[in-house]
Amino acid sequence: MNRRSAILVVVGLVILAAAAYAAVAVGIRDGRMLTEPGWPVALWSGNDGLMAEVIRHLRLPRCAAALLAGTALAVSGLLLQGITRNPLADPFLLGISGGAGLSLVIVNAFPFLTDLFGWWILPAAAFAGAQGATLLVLFLARGTGGKVSVMGLVLAGVIINAFCAALMTFLVMQFEPLRMKATSIWLAGGIGYFRWNNLALAAALIGFGLIYTRLQAASLNAFTLGEEGAALVGVDATAVLYRSTWVASILAGTAVSLGGLIGYVGLLVPHMVRLLAGRDFRNTIVLSAIGGALMLLIGDTAARVLLAPEEIPVGILAALIGTPLLLALLARELRS
Repeated sequence: MNRRSAILVVVGLVILAAAAYAAVAVGIRDGRMLTEPGWPVALWSGNDGLMAEVIRHLRLPRCAAALLAGTALAVSGLLLQGITRNPLADPFLLGISGGAGLSLVIVNAFPFLTDLFGWWILPAAAFAGAQGATLLVLFLARGTGGKVSVMGLVLAGVIINAFCAALMTFLVMQFEPLRMKATSIWLAGGIGYFRWNNLALAAALIGFGLIYTRLQAASLNAFTLGEEGAALVGVDATAVLYRSTWVASILAGTAVSLGGLIGYVGLLVPHMVRLLAGRDFRNTIVLSAIGGALMLLIGDTAARVLLAPEEIPVGILAALIGTPLLLALLARELRS
């Protein structure tokens, strides 16, 4: 990591810490927004009052879930844009998010599954759906000699995503109004409330993805030369393509299990990071993780308080903010 990137990492971590402190301090009571800047004192003093319980079991886990989901989405997007050399690649483009969403809708279509296995079947189904979609995309993308091509990967992903979206719409239309509303809210994206042991599992999966991406930084850099160019510098392009797609799927599936279908984070953050730190994966991995965590944390906090006591699905808020930002980046690219 060069000096500029190291400075950006330090600055990003400071901003992220301040944003996390503020996110935990902001809450809603009696339909009104309130701030509790002294929450660390109430939490660490051993106080078992209402504020300490709310912070310990609701606000802190939700803040951690937003940080984890944002990190996973941004790094997944960075990986997919790197291996496909497509600046518009993200978990939605390759059908990963679509598979996760379809699995959750299927579970909601059979309520007895939730009664039988408990609430955790929902995030587990989302994660399994993401992996199933990835397996299908990799199978469809196989070309001559069983090799997976970038073009085949993108085309197969678009097909799977369109199929999953159509099937999700059909199934949701069959639900009764209350179940339809609950499912639609989840599909619109929203960070839920989780227990710490669930977050620990998510953190382990995301940590694995971050470590893999960092270890493969040199190989991922070689993909800027194309698959044939990567092979010329000693990189097994097919193996890296397979492994990176699976890791991106694990990251995206974990993010979907935490917050539903949230777009633009995996698409926008890698673009902004490359503008600041260049295209070297050794510099962009950590910055993307920080940027994604910061973007989703701020978005989730805003979603909680803007129309309090109602919540805006953070996926909708991300789209409303991300669209003009992406258009601005597009205009910049066209001018240059």
